[in-house]
Amino acid sequence: MKNKLIYIAFFIGAMVCLSSCYNDNGNYDYISLPDVKITTDKDAYAAEQFQTLEIAADVDLAGDSEADYEYTWRLWSNDIKRKDYQKEKVIGNEKNLSFKVEELAGLYTLVFTCHNKRTNVDTFKQMALTVQGSITEGWLVLHEKDGVTDFDLIKTPFFSSRVDKDIVLRNLYAMNGEQLEGRGVRIGSFIDYQRQYVTIMTDKGGAKLEGSTMQKIFDMSSLMTDGKPWNPQNYIWSPYKGAFSRYGYEVMVNDGRVYIYNTIWNFTSYVEPIQPDGLTYRASKYMPRFIWGSYYGEGIVIYDDLNGRFLYVDKQFKLRTLPDATGYPFDWNNMHGNLIYMDMGFKNHDLGLIEDWDTHKKTLYEVNFDEKKLNLAIVKQYPVGDCPEMDNAKYYAIGERGPVFYYATDKKIYLYDYSGTHNAKEVYALSNANEKITGMKILKANKFGSNHPYSNKVLILSTYNESTKEGKVYMYYFNESNGIINLESEHVFTGFGEILDMEYNWPKIGS
Repeated sequence: MKNKLIYIAFFIGAMVCLSSCYNDNGNYDYISLPDVKITTDKDAYAAEQFQTLEIAADVDLAGDSEADYEYTWRLWSNDIKRKDYQKEKVIGNEKNLSFKVEELAGLYTLVFTCHNKRTNVDTFKQMALTVQGSITEGWLVLHEKDGVTDFDLIKTPFFSSRVDKDIVLRNLYAMNGEQLEGRGVRIGSFIDYQRQYVTIMTDKGGAKLEGSTMQKIFDMSSLMTDGKPWNPQNYIWSPYKGAFSRYGYEVMVNDGRVYIYNTIWNFTSYVEPIQPDGLTYRASKYMPRFIWGSYYGEGIVIYDDLNGRFLYVDKQFKLRTLPDATGYPFDWNNMHGNLIYMDMGFKNHDLGLIEDWDTHKKTLYEVNFDEKKLNLAIVKQYPVGDCPEMDNAKYYAIGERGPVFYYATDKKIYLYDYSGTHNAKEVYALSNANEKITGMKILKANKFGSNHPYSNKVLILSTYNESTKEGKVYMYYFNESNGIINLESEHVFTGFGEILDMEYNWPKIGS
């Protein structure tokens, strides 16, 4: 009986409330809502990075006034695991979208919203967007502009069949939603069949990026675990010769110490080789590139500027001195100088320019670290004392298809005939008096046994104009056998800041 009384009281109360609401109906002005309809030509779109995406929206307002409406285009991605990419980003406020796509490659959700300002009612249209990567073979340019270090990528048919016109992708690191800390020092690249990286080093840190998207994978600080001073000098990719497909090392020279990131053993950080028996060294920023490894342990040879000698890393990951070479054309354990520059040259021999500690004279040495026999490994030395402006040289480049050795001052390039006359001649001079040379490299693009049609045939210069604060990149074809530059082939790219370093970017595997 008690429960029945409760139910009856609840029923009476509910009826009173409904009656009150109904009687209040005359107190409000109700608005008739138009049946807004949004259509686009597709429900899914694809856009290439750095191109403009344009979408026309057809909005039927059912006779309502367009002045009562405003529009918003928003974008986000659940595919990219960066928090800022998983948040909504407003990319347009007009009915028709025109948006330059600078997002990372991946899958996105695109939403168009039609908002009635009078009623606060929203109508939505959701679409899918696939951002296709456009970062492929090109020339990386690390530069500082307005106090910020970033890098650009030059894509050009001048040395690549993958594109049909010049394209410069600007400020690629900024796609990570942050700025690089510090001033740039070095940009380098690495590739094998499983991984592709671009590494940037600055005087304050740096980053390792995925090579086809430029998405940051690691901060350099997370890969340097020994706590020693940070003073980056060079980054070198050193593959095993004869095992290009997957074996090699990323080598970094930092504050006179050499660090190795082994791509075979999948190191999780850069590691310095062990220094046994009281051995001390100060690594040059340059080193031989391609080592066979059977004789030299792990296949890494460095130059010790402290003691004027070459060292190698053995199979126990320890630094060791090379075999005694007394009586040969030169003694690689007693070079008595600092290594100024070194790179691989003709016949896969390494060429190293060394400045004597006492006389300050420079000598060019040819070494074949592929050989176990000393009479074949220690090849020859070449005098450079009579070369014009050698003492003013700042930049060097060595060709692999012939005995080509360039050196450059702020204004001029000389070609040194080391295999013949031992003399040098001027082959290039800047025409703009306000520009100075800030870098010189040869395109070296062969990989995996392939024969890149322009490898060792393109000379690339960077310049800087202090008065205009503009950097430029000049490209020239040259004769791979004798080094003569085709000045009429000049190809120029502008719009950079002060260029700090340059490097070739490998194309994505399979492209």
